Amino acid sequence: MEKEEFLVKITNLIRKENFSEIDKITKKFKDENNFEMISLSSQAFINLYEYKEALKILDTIKNEYSENGEFCVRYAMALYNSNREDEALEWFKKAKEKGIKEIEISSKYYPKDIDEWLERAKLWGPRRIEKNNFEKELREKRSKKPILNVKFDEDVLKNLWNNDRYSLKEHVGKTPTDEDFEKVEKELGYRLPESYKTLMRIQNGGELRKNNFEGPFKRNWTSGSFDIEYISGVDSSKRYSLCGEFGSKFWIEEWKYPNIGIAICGTSSGGHDMIFLDYSDCGSEGEPCVVHIDQEGGYEITYLADNFKDFVDGLFPSLDDEYEDD
Repeated sequence: MEKEEFLVKITNLIRKENFSEIDKITKKFKDENNFEMISLSSQAFINLYEYKEALKILDTIKNEYSENGEFCVRYAMALYNSNREDEALEWFKKAKEKGIKEIEISSKYYPKDIDEWLERAKLWGPRRIEKNNFEKELREKRSKKPILNVKFDEDVLKNLWNNDRYSLKEHVGKTPTDEDFEKVEKELGYRLPESYKTLMRIQNGGELRKNNFEGPFKRNWTSGSFDIEYISGVDSSKRYSLCGEFGSKFWIEEWKYPNIGIAICGTSSGGHDMIFLDYSDCGSEGEPCVVHIDQEGGYEITYLADNFKDFVDGLFPSLDDEYEDD
């Protein structure tokens, strides 16, 4: 089978989500030590922006095929677009050393010249290291034990919700019981923060009037402010509740968000970025931190707050809304 024909075949299998067939094909090539075709199959994933899937394939032949220039450039591309720009830099350098001058990629949004990719990686690699170290320190310092007996200040609750007709119909649920929380916890597999339960007892989900949050990592090259459209409630009859039609499992299973916890808030992007309770460093019974995940940016995770209460405390209205109050 010719390379172009093979790429078309793999591309069609990806679009049909027939990953079991792709696994069979790559396993056959692995048994034959045909590393070139395994590497080529990753190109189909890269062309369709499925970089993490491309990494999975390339990692299986990394030890045996890492001296091949085509492998190096594909590995670098997959790393760069998986928010690992610092690691990608070394592989772009290696690809150039192996004689790669241009990158074969179908996207019109990416440069083809290897030197342009090197410049990108040199710029963003150090920034990635800085951001990762900053957020690692925040995670290490924060308390991961469940926070109990939580109360919200009146100033925080004042004008928090945007209770228009649509929000009341689509988002706001009935006052929850302990049994409602237990049912959601059992279905999702995580202990809900006490601060979240406290807020839901006041109002069970809804769109926000205080719909902005300022992240802790502030640099002139970052987007420091994040918009928050709604907080999901626990009334499963509401489509945007945690276990509703467009609840947490929907975003993880259908939109491929990382399975690190609970999708707790939506944004104005309609699903292209989300706010999650992140249990990855505390376990399912611990106190999750709050993170932003950018689906359009390779599911980049950005640390927002040590816990849900701090997140709600930090919400503020847009400037336009403040002017309306005045």
